[in-house]
Amino acid sequence: MNNPSIGDRRYKPRLRPKSGWPELTALIDVMFLVMLFLFLSSSFVRVSGIRVNPPRVRPSSVADLEKFVVTIARNSEGGRLLYFNDRPVTLESLKQQFNEVHGRSRNATIIILADQGVTLEQSAEVMALAEAAELASFLVTSAPDTRPETVFGQY
Repeated sequence: MNNPSIGDRRYKPRLRPKSGWPELTALIDVMFLVMLFLFLSSSFVRVSGIRVNPPRVRPSSVADLEKFVVTIARNSEGGRLLYFNDRPVTLESLKQQFNEVHGRSRNATIIILADQGVTLEQSAEVMALAEAAELASFLVTSAPDTRPETVFGQY
């Protein structure tokens, strides 16, 4: 009954370790999926190419509608420069642009990006033009700097 050959049996594996580079197809597929996820999850707000320094306030909410950007910047003489989607415009042509936008889209939103040195009157004038064209308008601000030395002053 005791057969000594049963426990002594050796199995030879047929699998051999593979050398060389791994298959890159799976890695490339994963990379494309990650890129697709990042592109679709990113915000589609068009950022203006004109450099401004907006005032800092606490954010309340974010609008997710069709957005058009109006940039109000200061020129060297202290006057204002108006841009509609990065194209220079006058106040009268901006009014026409708003009317065209209202005619094309009922859920359009005007994002106003004003420099910190631009007066409230100049920003309000653009907002009034948007309201006259029955368009929602928002004024862009930056988040406040909440470090203790800036909130409570220098010690």
